[in-house]
Amino acid sequence: MALENTISDHVTHSALLSVDPEAVINKDSPVPLHHQLELFLRHGIESGLFPPHSTLPTEHELQDYFQLSRTPIRQALATLSAEGLVDRRRSQGTVVLPTLFEESLNSLTTFTQEVTRKGLTPGCKMLIFERIPASAEDIRLMKLKEDAEVFHIRRLRTIDDEPMGILTAHIPVSIAPTMTASDFREEGLQQSIYYVLEHIHNIKLVRASDTFRAVSLDKEDADLLKVPPQTAVLMRSRVASDTQGTLISVEKGLYRGIYRIEWNGQEVSSIDTSALPEETQG
Repeated sequence: MALENTISDHVTHSALLSVDPEAVINKDSPVPLHHQLELFLRHGIESGLFPPHSTLPTEHELQDYFQLSRTPIRQALATLSAEGLVDRRRSQGTVVLPTLFEESLNSLTTFTQEVTRKGLTPGCKMLIFERIPASAEDIRLMKLKEDAEVFHIRRLRTIDDEPMGILTAHIPVSIAPTMTASDFREEGLQQSIYYVLEHIHNIKLVRASDTFRAVSLDKEDADLLKVPPQTAVLMRSRVASDTQGTLISVEKGLYRGIYRIEWNGQEVSSIDTSALPEETQG
């Protein structure tokens, strides 16, 4: 009790009050101090001691509590930041980022399937559903006629009610002429474009070619994803085809935070992960 009372006089972060500093930092250990602190903070993030969107203790709090210099503290925080576990913000401190989402593609699974498979809850809000003239890119990629129309479908995807990505898809009207916004749901299987195409319009997508690059968000997209404007995010561009090899959709997705994808199957045709200059969406 005496230890807790002494600590509470100097530490404002409540999560530290239940932690024995001597159990975290052993200065006689050959393990570097910054790594010992990093392991503690990492475990705290994974266990929920420091939940998503909360802030970690400040450098000054960590320094006083664990009797460390600022060098190992900054090293530990820099490692966590580089791995996408935290974001160091000048006005807020070190903020814990939402849980990493991993996607494993050994077949052309949907976002809804992948999220559900991991025990999380996917959601989707329709932002725009309209018919528009096909763009030059649509015509080139999907080999459409010059006067072709496409469905322009823009949606906000969530995981456990947290915004995760903004997805925009163009699907030729000629492929699914009876498609309407009412085909889609905010929850359940019908939030997936692939599910709607297969189970309502008898079109099964089985292959895709993806390209990834870093972009900066404009204000509109940043507001939707609840991050500051100009935040760097991952943009995935995808062209998907059906069982006959016909190109069915051109998609672009903007994903906040960390989005890990494992490629280990034969159904996905190609991936280009070459480093490209960051550009601004808008």
